[in-house]
Amino acid sequence: MSAYPQFLAATPRVTRMEMADLYAGDATTVVQLDAIPCDIWIQNLQGLVSRSPELAGTRVEVEGSWVHFIGVRKARGPVAAHLLDVIAAAGKMAYASATVRPTAFSVSPTPAMQ
Repeated sequence: MSAYPQFLAATPRVTRMEMADLYAGDATTVVQLDAIPCDIWIQNLQGLVSRSPELAGTRVEVEGSWVHFIGVRKARGPVAAHLLDVIAAAGKMAYASATVRPTAFSVSPTPAMQ
């Protein structure tokens, strides 16, 4: 654990991405963020991933500043740039009013996301 305080952020930035077979799962891509994402950001990310044809069947789990994309590997295709786009879009949507965000994104966080 870092000696620096962790803050909730609506627009966390990616500091690291690992695309390999990891202990978290056979087909997992792990992204480290520079801050702990807020609940709205997590909901937006889950909604965007569930609607993306490139990420079909992918589950998202957030643990602190780590995001696990379960079901995604680099062998599947050039998904790294797409994941970065989805993460950026989740941050942009965090500032949108609730009426602008699609209702499918109003999913309550699962225990794995907290």
